Amino acid sequence: MRPRMRKRAGILLAAALGLTGVVSQAAYADPVRPVQPGERRTPSPSPSPTGGATPVARTVKVPSFDGTEIVVNFFPAKGLAAGQKAPTVLMGPGWGGAGERTGEAPTSDAAGVIGTGVLRAHGYNVVTWDPRGFGGSGGEANVNYVWKEGRDVSALVTWLTKQPEARLDHRGDPRVGMAGGSYGGGAQYVAAAIDRRIDAIVPSMAWNSLISSLYPDGAYKAGMGNMLCAAGSAGTNRVDAHVKSSCASGAATGLLSPEDQRWYAERGPGALVSRITAPTLILQGTVDTLFPLDEGVANYRRLRDAGTPVKMAWYCGGHGQCASNPGPRGHIEKLTLNWLSRHLKRENVATGPAFEYVDDTGVWRGLPYYPSRTRDLRASGEGELTVRPGDTSGNAGAARPAAKALNVEVKAPGRTGQLLGAPELRLTYKGKAAAGSPATTFLYAQLVDRRTGVVVGNQATPIPVRLDGRTHVVKRDLEMIAWSAGPDSRLTLQITPGTALYTPQRATADLTLRASVDLPLTTPGSPVS
Repeated sequence: MRPRMRKRAGILLAAALGLTGVVSQAAYADPVRPVQPGERRTPSPSPSPTGGATPVARTVKVPSFDGTEIVVNFFPAKGLAAGQKAPTVLMGPGWGGAGERTGEAPTSDAAGVIGTGVLRAHGYNVVTWDPRGFGGSGGEANVNYVWKEGRDVSALVTWLTKQPEARLDHRGDPRVGMAGGSYGGGAQYVAAAIDRRIDAIVPSMAWNSLISSLYPDGAYKAGMGNMLCAAGSAGTNRVDAHVKSSCASGAATGLLSPEDQRWYAERGPGALVSRITAPTLILQGTVDTLFPLDEGVANYRRLRDAGTPVKMAWYCGGHGQCASNPGPRGHIEKLTLNWLSRHLKRENVATGPAFEYVDDTGVWRGLPYYPSRTRDLRASGEGELTVRPGDTSGNAGAARPAAKALNVEVKAPGRTGQLLGAPELRLTYKGKAAAGSPATTFLYAQLVDRRTGVVVGNQATPIPVRLDGRTHVVKRDLEMIAWSAGPDSRLTLQITPGTALYTPQRATADLTLRASVDLPLTTPGSPVS
């Protein structure tokens, strides 16, 4: 535990699936009294080398609070001699995966996750583990439920205190941080919320709410959801019954039961983030269609408001496909190493501005705070749109320009700026469902860059509509973006009847639409290296 200043108290592509943090759902009645903030319970320690032995990698099983055995891999820092000690970084895997087994993994720029080999080369011990329900560990996966997976991590921290290579701040209190992406990112939020021994965290492509990320406005994110369901049920994996039921109903109908929705909502981390005191570097992907930017922003705001040291960086990656210039390799690695040097090694290392992002030209830019001041770039248009079953566009991991859509051209700004944040949509519509058709459905809003032929951020936002023949108005914030805009810009707002990101269209209707959008245009941040 680092010296604390007094602050307010206090889960896609095949390649990305291995770093996915997902949803799960089950109302779990904990048979053991929950650990209270600051409370420590000590599991039986696993065997470890004697203090004078040369440090070696090893795999052991650590009993968690309820006796569930968690498979743990320990890798000493490279060059660590007998009797020497080093700070340790815990790294969890993606949804459905097991802990990294080699201790030599490189950094993944696309996932925003530093490599185990890189950490060890920079003087850190590394601990990886098979999360509950996955790999060789026991139990069932509960999607980073604080009183299960969160307590599992706490048990690993306690086990770490008995390892001779681990630097301790005090008896029972190791110098320990966390890194990792998706499911391994979500684990950091819940663990740090209940265990103050964790000194710093670097969660990548994680979430604040499983409801807002996977079921926004009641629209099931079928593209990523179906892949996550497949990963969770692969091999010998064991998941909670609510995960199975939501996967089945989501695939069949696009709907989740009220019970499953409640279960998702309980998994957070949500408000628990406000209890974190460990300095936090949030890494979120601009093209992440599973856990988009607003999930990271929600966590950033909670930490900032709680007085916790926090920095946020948006990179072109995550659960999605980077279709623009991702910028120079190694930037995320550098940010991570600097953060850990400052808050784990406690070295006098600069960590840069509080907010960094990479724009579509590959330039990393920094601002002293988020959000930045913006002015609106406005556009409006009207027309008709037919909705038919099976209407779709794009693929399961990325929105693409739709052939069938209401197109609203955005007038280019007079000078170069940055679209940074959430566009605001106002949609006035009227339509009546055909006989036998569902009376409610979703349209999807996306912003297309016609110069490059891509959808900005690969994002499409579901817009709920009622097909009762009456005129309605709906207002929604679209998914957040980071994109350049200038005199030569050619941007178009599209309202389309379907996208492969979400459940297939099932309704039949003819609609009249009037759409207006306010785009958040700001002065670009200063370039950072």
